[in-house]
Amino acid sequence: MRNILLLRVVVAIIFGAFAILFSELIPPLSNIDPRLLKVFVTLAAAAVGFLVFPDIAGYIRKVSLTLFNFIVHRVSSEVMNQILKLPRGHFPFGQSPQVGSVAITRPQILDTSAIIDGRILDIAKTGFISGLVLIPQFVLGELQQVADSADDLKRARGRRGFEVIEDLKKIKGVRVEVWDKDQNGKTVDDKLLNLAKATHGKVITTDYNLNRVASVSNINVLNVNDLSNAVKTNAIPGEKMDLKIMHIGKDPSQGVGYLEDGTMIVVSDAADQIGKTLKIEVTKSLQIPAGRMIFGKKI
Repeated sequence: MRNILLLRVVVAIIFGAFAILFSELIPPLSNIDPRLLKVFVTLAAAAVGFLVFPDIAGYIRKVSLTLFNFIVHRVSSEVMNQILKLPRGHFPFGQSPQVGSVAITRPQILDTSAIIDGRILDIAKTGFISGLVLIPQFVLGELQQVADSADDLKRARGRRGFEVIEDLKKIKGVRVEVWDKDQNGKTVDDKLLNLAKATHGKVITTDYNLNRVASVSNINVLNVNDLSNAVKTNAIPGEKMDLKIMHIGKDPSQGVGYLEDGTMIVVSDAADQIGKTLKIEVTKSLQIPAGRMIFGKKI
């Protein structure tokens, strides 16, 4: 409290001193003593300085913190950018630089399923994925096999996978590199998991089985399907909505429709309403490994 009072007095004195200097510029006024005018202006300025000190202090504090945070952010971003630009020979991924016990470079490793799926490109565009994205050479080899398949659909998906990689390279904030070193493992999945362990990286996949194995092995996994399910509409029992029935469900009496995000809704006693839009009420919602399922009834 005493410190604040002292600072208020100091600010008042500063304001008063400036008032004395500028009062010399005030032209003489009739019937007013110039000395009294200077005293009045000085005291008024000092009072203003004394009263506005909290606002001035708050403003200075806010500006100082903003400037400090900006400088720290820019410096840290520049340091990380320079680290990522270093040649690979400076720090092999198996021996990434450390700050304490935390590795600075923790790549995100794409597997074949995530590349072919293609949604990783849209996710990266939103900024949810940034930094170093690693594509192993053995994954590219598997992708090449898909692209050379005799099946037209597989061949198209494989070629689309290569297009996804090229588009991924163009996204700002994402650095795509090919890991061309040999990796231990009998299968592509084994090699992928061993690479993730060696680099302290995260595996990006849509493969359910790979996700399970990685979790058991304490390897971080970013499952695109899990992310997709997490952002889907979460219907609440009792909620009412309009739904177009598309086809019959597993039970011959059920009708099935879909929300805009692809969530399937099973409606009881709606098998005879295919092609029609019904008013339904949600009865329950289930989360399963394949996604979210919603059940409803006709109103």
